[in-house]
Amino acid sequence: MDEEQKTPEETQAVETPVEEKPQPAKTSPSENVSFSPLMPKQAKPKSLKTFLIVFIIAIFIIGGFLIFRDKKQGTSEENPTPLARGVSIEATSTPLPTATPKPIDKTKVSIEIQNGTGITGEAAFLKDLLKSLGYSKFTVGNAEKQDNVTTSITYSKELSETAQTEITAKLKETYKEVDVKTSATAKVDVLIVTGLRKGATAKPSTSPTAKPSATPSASPTATSSPSPTPA
Repeated sequence: MDEEQKTPEETQAVETPVEEKPQPAKTSPSENVSFSPLMPKQAKPKSLKTFLIVFIIAIFIIGGFLIFRDKKQGTSEENPTPLARGVSIEATSTPLPTATPKPIDKTKVSIEIQNGTGITGEAAFLKDLLKSLGYSKFTVGNAEKQDNVTTSITYSKELSETAQTEITAKLKETYKEVDVKTSATAKVDVLIVTGLRKGATAKPSTSPTAKPSATPSASPTATSSPSPTPA
């Protein structure tokens, strides 16, 4: 069949151009980048979480620093370091150890006891009392005065204070009154003149009564007999 003999419908079909599909318009690179509306929502929780973590870490770091600083200040206040260039500071001084007293050789301590009460056996009683403390070098006698109430003690300056304290304490437990002295010219280490013991009374003094004087009687004169004359 020739082209001239085509029907009008066929001719219209041939002449009608084929509809092309619309091509997407070209956009610039800046227009091609697009963010979906979900992106900010996904990034926001991550950034918030990161911020919270950083904030918590910062709190721990600051808190640890403050605690460490407070502890350091406390230790520096308890143990202050001395300042230089003559600045005076108050430091706690440790007490010096006290020296232990030397033991006493009581066998070498000379003790003289004088009975000053007139009561028999007072010097011997005190001798036995001091023997119980460990002393053994004694001299016993009577004092010039026999009505003493106060017990007197005279220590030599060479005698140790430990022995003086011990003997004085023992006598104060026993006697009513105790008078303590120290002498640089004492002949013995301890001189004790006894007084009344606690609870004791003074011995009454007896005054002698005068005897009546006898009147002399006249003796008779004897007469002599004449001697015999030898024969």
